[in-house]
Amino acid sequence: MTFPQTGALDRRMLTLARISVAAIFLVSGAGLGVWAAHIPLLKAGLGLDDAGLGFVLLAMGVGAVLAMPVTGLVLHRFGAAPTTIVAGALFSAAVALPPHAPDAAALMASAFMLGALIGGLDVAMNAHAAAIEKALGRPIMSSIHAFFSIGGLAGSAGAGGLIALGLSPAAGMGAGAAALLAITALAALRLAIPGGGAEEAHGLRLPKGAVLGLGALALLAFLAEGAMIDWSAVYMSQAVGAGPALAAYGYAAFSAAMTAARLTGDRVVGRLGPLRTVQASGVVAAAGLCLVVAAPAPWVALAGFAIAGLGFANVVPVLFSASTRLPGIAPGAALAMVATMAYGGGLMGPPLIGFLSNAYGLRVAFLLLVAAGLVIAVGVRRAAPRA
Repeated sequence: MTFPQTGALDRRMLTLARISVAAIFLVSGAGLGVWAAHIPLLKAGLGLDDAGLGFVLLAMGVGAVLAMPVTGLVLHRFGAAPTTIVAGALFSAAVALPPHAPDAAALMASAFMLGALIGGLDVAMNAHAAAIEKALGRPIMSSIHAFFSIGGLAGSAGAGGLIALGLSPAAGMGAGAAALLAITALAALRLAIPGGGAEEAHGLRLPKGAVLGLGALALLAFLAEGAMIDWSAVYMSQAVGAGPALAAYGYAAFSAAMTAARLTGDRVVGRLGPLRTVQASGVVAAAGLCLVVAAPAPWVALAGFAIAGLGFANVVPVLFSASTRLPGIAPGAALAMVATMAYGGGLMGPPLIGFLSNAYGLRVAFLLLVAAGLVIAVGVRRAAPRA
């Protein structure tokens, strides 16, 4: 897994394009943050029970998974930069829609649309970021992905502030959508890069070979991240006896460490190379989760969650980048397949932990995540020897 060098290109254009695509990553994270912050209000407004909300969130995940393979075809037809701009604008506008849903079915439709648009945007912006990375001849994907995490924190915090001021979901999400549209419009001005045209033709296909291997590893990483989102607070409360306030810091520790690691990840990838970075990341993630499983007290578990965040931080950026450098397959097609498998892992993780916890207990269930880190560390050399 190496970064090929290209001929001399306009460095200023590439730098501006890098800043612009980072802004789009921020938009995607912030949009999801705005949505997540308003979920309790949307749930209460429509009188949904937990099962009803579960169907809404499932619709969002299904929309993302279905849209990703199709986006690979769109990239061939129009190119990564135009697709990123259109998907970013549509996603930003769609953030304003959920509060206007009159019933649960309409909210499910809004969530499905949001999921489809964020899924398409995810593939397009990663494909364009990978093209910029290839043109620059050095790793940038980890720091670019950090802006998604920063956006999530900013979007949720900003939305929380608007809610605290008494704004309705319609007003708060509408204001968020307007801000995201403005950022997307500014980013669109400098997003294009020299030679950033459409890809070679390709059709929908099932993953195989190195694509299947990369997708399986990305699935494991997303499985762990999804489990952290939904189960870290529960683990802190049930397994190590943390109070409600301290329990909430489990995912915060994981997320903050992941953001910090992604901001410095490009230097790590540049020094170690993509292959060794993923190997080391899997080992660190597994070590952190072992600490979580063995934790006798809440503060030990918090340290374990933070170490796991450091470990998982650079796995997905490196794998997504590697998928665009596989020989014999269009970058957008490979990335779409890998991303689809990854998001499938995100959908699988939380229920798997729930089933295992119900049968064997939460500490034993978290051993699945330890195993995921170890498989990533051991399997990456075999999964992508030519990426």
